[in-house]
Amino acid sequence: MTIPMDAVALDGSWISPSQTVAYLQRQGWEVRGGRDGLYLRLVPPTLGRSVVVPLDARHADFRDLLSDAVATVGDISGLDYQRMLTRLDVGIGDLVRFRKEMPTPHGTIPWSSGQSLIASSSRLLEAAAKAQREKVQYFGNKHWTSAKAYMNSVRMGQTEVGSYIVTALTPVGDIAGVDVPLPGFGEALTGREVTRTLVSSLEATREATDYFNRTSSSAAFDEAVQYGASYELTEALARLVSNSDGAQVGVEWRDWRDDAPTPTYVRFEPSDVTALQSASIRFAKTEPSVDVTVLGTVTLLDRPRPGAAGVIRLNVIEGSQAKKIRVRLPENLYDLAIQVFREGLAMRLSGRQEKEGRLYWLYNPREIDLVEVPAVAVPEPTDRNDDDELDQPLF
Repeated sequence: MTIPMDAVALDGSWISPSQTVAYLQRQGWEVRGGRDGLYLRLVPPTLGRSVVVPLDARHADFRDLLSDAVATVGDISGLDYQRMLTRLDVGIGDLVRFRKEMPTPHGTIPWSSGQSLIASSSRLLEAAAKAQREKVQYFGNKHWTSAKAYMNSVRMGQTEVGSYIVTALTPVGDIAGVDVPLPGFGEALTGREVTRTLVSSLEATREATDYFNRTSSSAAFDEAVQYGASYELTEALARLVSNSDGAQVGVEWRDWRDDAPTPTYVRFEPSDVTALQSASIRFAKTEPSVDVTVLGTVTLLDRPRPGAAGVIRLNVIEGSQAKKIRVRLPENLYDLAIQVFREGLAMRLSGRQEKEGRLYWLYNPREIDLVEVPAVAVPEPTDRNDDDELDQPLF
C-alpha cells in the first residue's frame, strides 16, 4: 500500500490526517468548521462532543492534537486508543475479522475452541490465496507456496470485545519480495485480490448453503467453485461454526476513496454445518484425469535392473494437489531423474495426472526440465505412510 504524503508515524502506526477525516465522514461524522489547511472540527452522528483533527504537521503541537483526536474518536466509538490507531493506520491492509460466538462471557473462549478458531481462520485465508491462483474444488498440496507466501505477509491484530474475534491485517498490493520464486509458476499474488476472492467464495458458499437447507441438495456448491469455494474452504468453515452459537467473517476494506466498498459480513449458523460438511465430502471425491505441470524433488527411485525403465516418486512443490506423485519413466529419462536426485535439483514435467486408489500417477511425461529451487520452497518431509510402496532410494 502507498503511504499518503501527509501520513505521520504516531505510536507505531501511520496516521494520515486527511484520510482520518475521510474515514470519519464515511462513518457519518460531519465537518462543522475549522481553518483552511490548519484543522477541521467534526461532530459524530450522535451530535456529541466534537473532535479537532489537525492538518499541518509543521506546528509544534501537531502530534499531541492528532493523538488527542484519535483518543477522542475512540472514546466516542467505544474503542480504546490502540484499537483506534489500528483502525486508522493507513500502512496496513484490509481488516478481516473472524468472529465465533460462544456461550461464555464476552472476550473469553474455551482454550480448545480458541485454537480451533485460529486454525480455521488460517485455513480460510490459505484457501482464498490458493483460489486466487486457480478455481478448483480440491487443492490438497496444490499452490501451497502461494498460500505460504500470502500468510507470511498477513499480520494478526488485537482481538476485540465480542464473543471472540481474531483479526487478520491482510496486504493490499503485490506481495513482491515475499513470494517464493518458482520457474514457470506465475507471478506474485496481489493481496487485495486474495481478499476479494475470500469474500466471493464466502458469499457463494452462503448462497449454496441456503439452497441446501431448502432442498437438501449440495449441487449448488459445484457452481460456487468458480467463485473460490473449495474443499479446503468448506471444511474450514464447518470447523469455524462447529460447537458455537454462530460465526461471522467480516471484511473492512482499507481504501479511503469515496467509492470504497462498504464493509462485508458473511455469517454462518450451527444449522449450516450439515450443508458445509456435505459440500466438503462432495469436493473431496476422486478427481478426474487432468493435465498438469508439476515441480517436485525426486525422493524414491525403483527399476528392476540397470538400463531398464523405472518408477520415481516426486515430492510435489507446486502444480498438483498431490503431495506425492509417481511417474513411470523410460531408460533415458530415468537416468535423468538419477541426476536430479544426485545434484539436489528439482524436476518439472507435464503429463496426465490420475488418482488410482490412494496413489497419484503422472502418465505420458513430457517437457521435462531440471530446475534449481530455493530451499525455502521445498516442503518439509512427511512421515512415511501406507501408500509408500516403493523401496528406499537406490542411489
